Amino acid sequence: MRRELIALTLIMALAAPLAAAAPVGIPILIDLSHRQPMAGVDIIMNVVPEAQWYVLVRTPDDAAALPAAIKNRATVLIGDFSTIDLEKLGIVMVIFGQPQAPLAPEEVAALAKWFKAAPGRVIWAAADSDYPAQGSELAQAAANTIMEAIGAHLRVDYTSAYDYVSKDLTGASYRVLALVNVSEIPELRYGCDLVLFHGPGPLAWVDDQGNWHRLTSTEKPANAFIIAMTTPNSEIAENQVAPQGITAKVYKPGERGPFVLMAAELVPLKEGYGVAILSGETPYGGYQPGVTWMYYGVRLSGPRFVRNVILWATGYMGELKEYARLAALPAQIRGEVDAALSRLRSDVEARVSKIESTVAALSTTLNAALGLAAAALVLAIVALVLALRKPAPAGTVVRA
Repeated sequence: MRRELIALTLIMALAAPLAAAAPVGIPILIDLSHRQPMAGVDIIMNVVPEAQWYVLVRTPDDAAALPAAIKNRATVLIGDFSTIDLEKLGIVMVIFGQPQAPLAPEEVAALAKWFKAAPGRVIWAAADSDYPAQGSELAQAAANTIMEAIGAHLRVDYTSAYDYVSKDLTGASYRVLALVNVSEIPELRYGCDLVLFHGPGPLAWVDDQGNWHRLTSTEKPANAFIIAMTTPNSEIAENQVAPQGITAKVYKPGERGPFVLMAAELVPLKEGYGVAILSGETPYGGYQPGVTWMYYGVRLSGPRFVRNVILWATGYMGELKEYARLAALPAQIRGEVDAALSRLRSDVEARVSKIESTVAALSTTLNAALGLAAAALVLAIVALVLALRKPAPAGTVVRA
């Protein structure tokens, strides 16, 4: 008995640290260590209460400056990506909003190492247009550097996308209301139609030789999925070229849309995939964040959309599991109906074939019977004729 108690005690002692280390919510980190504005961070935390939120800031003063709406919902980390331990924290997703300060090479290396260490990890890198609000195209360069480091092919081009349908709704073509109800990931369409991409850059991709290409539904990397687009009534403009900025790689001024503004790519790892998400605008910070619910009187899907992206990317899914089942029902029902119709058609054809065979047999029998009857009738007629032609009895006078 004592030996069993000792064994039980050892098991509990070994299990206790593991239980204590297991996160309660989905461990997600939002970066504020590269001078991103905080607008929308608290809303993102509110719409995903399932998450165990972390916020990364650069200094203790930055931590002290955080509003209570953020500090009361998140664990605040001080440092940068090269000094914190994403692995030890159990982080599964990093949302890297539009940076306004460069990433150090050691930060990029740390992010890439964490991302590639296990499947199912997510980086959402958000960029910007080449409009010189920040003085440079730093956000695009940072997002592209991260994408390259983790092995993704997606890129954001160094130019701007303007949408004239959005202009009719918001008063300016740079206040782009992106279409997310066209997402190639069905779950992300749930409850969504328009999301604000305020001054976005269009997405592109690079092949294994480093050549840039336009990103379209028919020309894209393997395992890539379009999430958000402009309307067809949109246009490219370039606000900065070399040497003031970086000249656009594939899109040309005056080129007409639609253009992809957000996409996801499943990046192959040793075991499974990591999820790389790239957007030409940001869900938080920026001039006006994508999580916005209304802009210039237009109701938007920002909060719902950001929640969908996080639930899908982390694999938690939540209510999206039920939506995926419902979304699959029409196809399932069509398949079941088609199968039933096919079975019915086969059954009817078999029955018709059997009936045709029976009719054919009956027809043959009937024809044979009719033939015999006709022959019998002919014989009867012949017999009657012969009977009528018998010689007259003796003594009968036959008139000439």
